[in-house]
Amino acid sequence: MSQQEHLDSQVFLRMVREGYTALSLHKEEINALNVFPVPDGDTGTNMTLSFAAGLAQVEQLPADAPLSRMAVALGSGLLMGARGNSGVILSQLCRGFQMAFATADVADARLAAKALTLGVQTAYKAVSRPVEGTILTVAKEAALAGEKAAAARGATPTSAFLAALSKAREALMHTPEQLPILHQAGVVDSGGQGFVFLLEGFCDALTERDGGSVRFANSSLPATGDVQAAGVGPQLVLAALAVEHGAGEFGYCTEMLIHVSHASDACAEAVRRAMDPFGDSLLVVASGDSDQAGVIKVHVHTEHPGRALEAGLLFGALSGIKIDNMSLQHEALRDRSTDQRLVQEGAAVPAPVHTPSPASPCALIAIVSGDGLADIFRGLAVDQLIDSPDGVNPSTEEIMRAVERTDAATVFVLPNHPNVIMAAEQAATLSGGRVRVIRTKSVAQGLSAALAFVKTTDASGNEMAMNQAIAQVHSGAVTVAVRDALVLGQSVVAGDCLGVIDGEVRFVEPSLSAALLACLTDLCERSKEICTVFCARREDEAPALHAVAQLQARFASLQFEVQYGGQPVYDYLLAGE
Repeated sequence: MSQQEHLDSQVFLRMVREGYTALSLHKEEINALNVFPVPDGDTGTNMTLSFAAGLAQVEQLPADAPLSRMAVALGSGLLMGARGNSGVILSQLCRGFQMAFATADVADARLAAKALTLGVQTAYKAVSRPVEGTILTVAKEAALAGEKAAAARGATPTSAFLAALSKAREALMHTPEQLPILHQAGVVDSGGQGFVFLLEGFCDALTERDGGSVRFANSSLPATGDVQAAGVGPQLVLAALAVEHGAGEFGYCTEMLIHVSHASDACAEAVRRAMDPFGDSLLVVASGDSDQAGVIKVHVHTEHPGRALEAGLLFGALSGIKIDNMSLQHEALRDRSTDQRLVQEGAAVPAPVHTPSPASPCALIAIVSGDGLADIFRGLAVDQLIDSPDGVNPSTEEIMRAVERTDAATVFVLPNHPNVIMAAEQAATLSGGRVRVIRTKSVAQGLSAALAFVKTTDASGNEMAMNQAIAQVHSGAVTVAVRDALVLGQSVVAGDCLGVIDGEVRFVEPSLSAALLACLTDLCERSKEICTVFCARREDEAPALHAVAQLQARFASLQFEVQYGGQPVYDYLLAGE
């Protein structure tokens, strides 16, 4: 087996190409595997599209571009092209190449292994509360093995990456032991599986094999029929990686931009060390060229925001300062009022989109999938809609483009799906403090937030009002299982109809109408004012109206609405408040 003694720009280009090929070959395999047997598994799509954006940036360089430029191109392309939580984490993992190869024309075994380690460190820092048993764990174990192999006599980049791949496969098989929900479903983490495929592509390039020799030789993975190589669905563990501010945390959520003469990783690390004593949930991100002036974004939860600001001033001038009292926010959410409405009278009738102007302090962006839902959001003063066709998650760059089309000083983003939140927050980091993300995890929450938004209200008032609004909402969904599974102790067979409440499968029924009735009944028992059903197809409205008619007498105090949503994946979406 041929081995690369050194990793130069041409070898790196081959690695990136083969990595993309490996992901794209297995995209549907990863997509089809999910903790819940619902047809919205998109980890493979997100990782493939994200990495494709990085590859596209690399391919634009001259053929003789140095290794350092190619690594920067991969990192920047992935940063802007990241889709979904898995894509955002992948972008941080691959930033390790940019950091390790910053001044290198070639990389030996130690530098190649260092790239893996730096990527893991960056990814862990980017996630507020890392969860073991996910792609992070698989990448961490791979990096440790790569470092160990690189320290051996006669080590090459190839031997380091082969060791990393072997350990990644092993770590992947242990993910069900670390996350009970994976163990119950009998699957491994999908993001971790995607990372293993990526490493297999890298190793194919390093061993100068074309498409599959390393990928399937001596693999420790069992056949799909034995243990399904799947993973954490976007509505579960990956959503938990981005924990909401204020949920169990108190003190002050403090953010600032530090303007520095050299936006280097060394400077960012120095800022990180300076900020570390002041609190937790620390995130430090450098933006700019390491040889030029730039900014360093700091986010920290602290009891002493003034001290954090003083520490920041030691490095440079400050801007974009934002301090939120999480203790007060927590109290406001707990004691929230009940006068917000989920759906206004006549909300289904499209209304003109309000064009933002410099005089408007705030603008609102919503990410929507479904023409009916898009019309509803247009009627709720949303300035920009990001269409998510067929449920494909938008990239960081797409969110940034929507932000640039607004003129308001503060732009709020409604992700409306747990798997979009991290990309939206990455856009917020790149915006220099202009963007704030309201962490809406469903269409129901997004509509409630949009109703609470008032363009002429200041940013803090809008943020508080929208967070109060989404705390009152319960979400439901009805769809058809795409595979056999064991979900929360219930046996599910492909073709069964599932009722989902607030992200958990609660009902397994033989028909869509039965699942809808069960789901709607549960939602009515949780709601005080209104329940709304959004139908994927117009012909689904009649069964929804029939279900509503069965419940109106029992829940006489509730208002019911049935509207066309046009959403993919789910036959019905439900909202209750």
